[in-house]
Amino acid sequence: MQYSSQCIPCLIKRQIAEIEKYPDERARLGYMKEICAIIAASPDGVAAPWLVSRFNRVRGKYFDEADIYASIKKQSNDFILERLDRVRAAIERADDPLLCALKYARAGNYIDFGALHGSVDMQQLESKLDAAPDEWVDPAEYTDLLRDLESAKNVLYILDNAGEIVLDMVFIGQLKKRFPQARITAAVRGAPVINDATREDAQYVGLDKIVPVIDNGCDISGTQISECGESMQKALRLADVIIAKGQGNFETMLGCGLNVYYLFLCKCDLFVKAFSLPRLTGVLLNERRCSVRWTDL
Repeated sequence: MQYSSQCIPCLIKRQIAEIEKYPDERARLGYMKEICAIIAASPDGVAAPWLVSRFNRVRGKYFDEADIYASIKKQSNDFILERLDRVRAAIERADDPLLCALKYARAGNYIDFGALHGSVDMQQLESKLDAAPDEWVDPAEYTDLLRDLESAKNVLYILDNAGEIVLDMVFIGQLKKRFPQARITAAVRGAPVINDATREDAQYVGLDKIVPVIDNGCDISGTQISECGESMQKALRLADVIIAKGQGNFETMLGCGLNVYYLFLCKCDLFVKAFSLPRLTGVLLNERRCSVRWTDL
């Protein structure tokens, strides 16, 4: 999906906020000039996560920093792990445990320090978890998802953020129980980017003990298929059903034509406008039936 003109001020504002802590104005100016050059030279057909990956690649030229999100990711994982028993109990009590697990997984998409500009409110996250079992899911899309999963041999579950990955793990557990014939593979990011989940997060929460885990082979906060590694490319080709979490995967995969079910919360103005939904409303939609295209965003 092509990034929108409206993405540009948002991306620039986010970068300015992230480098405010550095006192060297010459470094800040040099970095922002290079950011603007990257945007100006970007090819057609790339999404905002593609641009962010390029920003990250030049950042080390100007600032000496480690993975600034490492501690945030651990805190997010621990926050959800501490509530895991409660979540599982609610799912087991539900009339449709799979649907309830899907709702929790979608609610976890709130833990997005990129789209929310670092303002993830843990009290609001707690509220979203409490409300998750009662959230609405499009019944037609859910029915189609079940139908596709019943005949699926290979399912690819593309993860998004740390913390959220714990709820994805619970959802994947329900998928395995309901559709034992399907081989489920989970995919994470190939390198640290914002607070997105990597192999280290998958191991930390125990997801790798449930299903095979691969990575996308790159540092993009999404699934820009042309830049994914060989194992991810193969998994995409073989998958009968793909479940893709988060706005970044939607942005980078929209228009791919694969049988992708996108699962996310509308967190930015473009998504709110495109889907005509209130902010932080949950979405489940299929790539092949999606009426929204990048020109709408």
